[in-house]
Amino acid sequence: MNKHVKLVLLAAMMAIYIAAPAQNRISLAGKWRFRIDREDQGIKQQWYTQQLKDSLKLPGTMQFHGYGDEPSVNTKWIGDRYEAFLKEEKYAPYRKDDNFKFPFWLTPGKYYMGAAWYQKAIDVPSQWTGKHISLTLERCHWGTMVYVDSQLIGADSSLATPHVYDLSHLSPGKHTLTIRVDNRYLSEVGINAHSASDQTQGTWNGIAGDIVLAAGSPVFVKQVQLYPDVLNKHVQVKVMLGRTGNATSAGSLSISADQLPALKKSFTSGDSILSFTYPMGDHPVLWDEFNPKLYQLRVQLRTVDKKSTDSKNISFGMRSVGTANSKITVNNRPVFLRGTLECAIFPLTGYPPTDTAAWARIFRIIKAHGLNHMRFHSWCPPEAAFVAADHAGVYLSVEVDCWASVGDGLSVDKFLYDESNRIVAAYGNHPSFLMMVPTNEPSGDKNRDPYLAAFVNYWKEKDNRRLYCAGSGWPAIAENDYHVMPEPRIQAWGEGVKSLINAKAPNSQFNFKDKLRDDRPVVAHEIGQWCVYPDFTERKKYTGLLQARNFDIFYDFMKKEHLQPQAHDFLMASGKLQALCYKADIEAGMRTDYAGYQLLDLHDFPGQGTALVGILDPFWDSKPYFTPAAFHRFSSSTVPLAVISKFTWKNSEVFMAAVQIAHFGKEQLKKVPVKWKITGNHQRVIANGALSADLDWKNDNPAGNISCSLSGISKAEKLNLEIIADGLGVNDWDFWVYPDTVNVQAGDDITVADALTPEIAAKLEAGATVLLRLNNKITENKGAAIKTGMSTVFWNTAWTEGQAPHTLGILCDPAAPLFKDFPTEYHSNWQWWDIIHTAQPMHLDNFPAELKPAVQLIDTWFEARKLGILFEAKVGKGKIVVTSIDLQHDLDTRLAARQLYHSLLSYMGTKAFNPTVAVKLAQIQELYD
Repeated sequence: MNKHVKLVLLAAMMAIYIAAPAQNRISLAGKWRFRIDREDQGIKQQWYTQQLKDSLKLPGTMQFHGYGDEPSVNTKWIGDRYEAFLKEEKYAPYRKDDNFKFPFWLTPGKYYMGAAWYQKAIDVPSQWTGKHISLTLERCHWGTMVYVDSQLIGADSSLATPHVYDLSHLSPGKHTLTIRVDNRYLSEVGINAHSASDQTQGTWNGIAGDIVLAAGSPVFVKQVQLYPDVLNKHVQVKVMLGRTGNATSAGSLSISADQLPALKKSFTSGDSILSFTYPMGDHPVLWDEFNPKLYQLRVQLRTVDKKSTDSKNISFGMRSVGTANSKITVNNRPVFLRGTLECAIFPLTGYPPTDTAAWARIFRIIKAHGLNHMRFHSWCPPEAAFVAADHAGVYLSVEVDCWASVGDGLSVDKFLYDESNRIVAAYGNHPSFLMMVPTNEPSGDKNRDPYLAAFVNYWKEKDNRRLYCAGSGWPAIAENDYHVMPEPRIQAWGEGVKSLINAKAPNSQFNFKDKLRDDRPVVAHEIGQWCVYPDFTERKKYTGLLQARNFDIFYDFMKKEHLQPQAHDFLMASGKLQALCYKADIEAGMRTDYAGYQLLDLHDFPGQGTALVGILDPFWDSKPYFTPAAFHRFSSSTVPLAVISKFTWKNSEVFMAAVQIAHFGKEQLKKVPVKWKITGNHQRVIANGALSADLDWKNDNPAGNISCSLSGISKAEKLNLEIIADGLGVNDWDFWVYPDTVNVQAGDDITVADALTPEIAAKLEAGATVLLRLNNKITENKGAAIKTGMSTVFWNTAWTEGQAPHTLGILCDPAAPLFKDFPTEYHSNWQWWDIIHTAQPMHLDNFPAELKPAVQLIDTWFEARKLGILFEAKVGKGKIVVTSIDLQHDLDTRLAARQLYHSLLSYMGTKAFNPTVAVKLAQIQELYD
């Protein structure tokens, strides 16, 4: 045989070897026949016996391919819909069929809720005769019924796990496979549950993941569950066997993990479940966030008659989970959960990705922000998310597709047990699957807590591979392994401007110790919820199923008051404040001895009224005002913390701060160098020093104290304290120093007034310079009804039915001469607290379009009003500054307000004060008369 022939034969043999596995697996991705069943007649009329006429591609959805109806005011959404859209006049233009735009969540290009049929010809290979044949449908929405030719095979309604059908009875040759998908609301999981609601992923109809026919031996490994025992260095292996038809052969199993010795076990023809203990050697490598080591366990089956061979590979990690005092532990080491949410937000498709690469990207992004945890709010992700999290070292909390009332005897009560069992059977081996919760914020009557207690106990007794809790948010019942509670955060639902961040003078020393209920670990529920203004350039990203028509409405609202040129400025200024609020919220948590926090959210939530709460957009892309590295400074495994009593100081004082290090890194460390420095303008170093800390796994490792005399600061200045834990973490804080003595007396050339009396009005029009102070005088319809605070909007004003604050911080020009003696950025920072705290918004809708307030408030995008707390204008021959800021009371203690007043008076006494926009007296008087 010559060399050429040998190569040809070798290539042919290799081709056969490579193709052989593929012969046992046939992907059904591609073109399918299709028909909408609007009248729900398909079963009655036996559509599975007919050839469907339309066509589309799967995996995917019918809506993505243009099937369905145009959304309209009559669309029957799944989700709470506030009557405001139907009643308020401002939404009237968007209720028309030819201009339908919904303000409270993303709008699909097409909408349909009901049954639809998908059909494809399949060819069963002759070599599959006598084999176990399965059909797997990954990520269906929602219920499926499968027919082959004229026979009903079965039905499934899992939202979380693949629908798997046994087709072993099929003869070789051609068959017609028909699948009915019903995306109606099939169980009371909650109309806002992200598993089923239009609030996020939408009511799509289709099959989003793998669609596969597979063949295997008639005696096969049906399922393997692995239970690692870190203490005893072994893994308990539970193998479930499956048999097709009359296959009853006995046989043997070979079990091996990586390079460890194989374990041989036999089984009889009557065995269906087998359990073994597999030793992992003397030094198994443990899985955690810092070292996500994965093992591959292989189970090989062979029957005695050698007619059946099968194998299954299972990825797993050697890890334990538990609790100790206030912390959740992984491998008996305390961890601090720094988490965000995933709420099934995928605008391009409307459904979650089923490929590992997409989820790996998401986990890379959250880890770049210093986070180690993700909560799946009222839904469970596909297999790919668990695989990616295993490799990334991210801890997952899964909720069983529910946000509803439980314990009332509705179908959801049984669904939660069925679905949780399906979830654990499908994904339970993943080490990232750390926590399981039945539902978000459960409601219900007297039977709610007993039902949830029984659910938690059921799983605690059945599976020790994860922790269990009765609900995200509540209830904090005795059966919980840990509690998830909303109290430990700086803004609670309904607190408005009475919250910690809005009602209390800024500092960095408070924590949430007094909010904790018992010694059990507590995870803070949905902290943050701080909004940013819409980024209207984002609209171009919505090239798929879901469209940002809500952004079109908000942009139209801006146009009404000529604000659209400021859209980018509003985004940037409100974004800087948003980041400041998140920093305060997270640092307070880092100072608290609890189990961690779950943000709402690192990225935007486009539903529930449009909740623009993300540092990232819905596509997990950064917004232009903040970076992952900046967020990482205050949210990582090691975070320096400065305990500062206040952020505004006199230059006659000594600045004081205690330094702590929150540390939950890979190792505990001794004598870690800690450096600090205080800088001023132009990076001028004012003071610096060195400290040291022993870093145990806890929130409050002491590193020492900082003191710095401020006597050398002669002018108002913003300073910055930076603390560096050597090689581990960096964090910083701004604070402001003002002269101890400041002149706040108006010169003879400035008339200070609290109203435009006829006398003052006459002087003004004749050429006088007037400062008009309207604090606490603005009328309700001219701005007093608009509540402002230090923080940005919480969640959004539509969904909270107008919860205060209604604004998203200030916008100003820091280079303007008005601020010569009042150092500021273009956005809110902590020195603005006592200024904003006392001010009333002034609605300047009747003023000239070109008038831009010197200190502008950014209104909620649902109103987009031109608001200010200080503006200047020309009236006749005179010049005026109008402000609603309190520049009169307690100025000795309100240092920033006093300094702003001084800077304003100084500015008004110079030639630089030369307003160009003319207004009328009546326009000003309307603000307070």
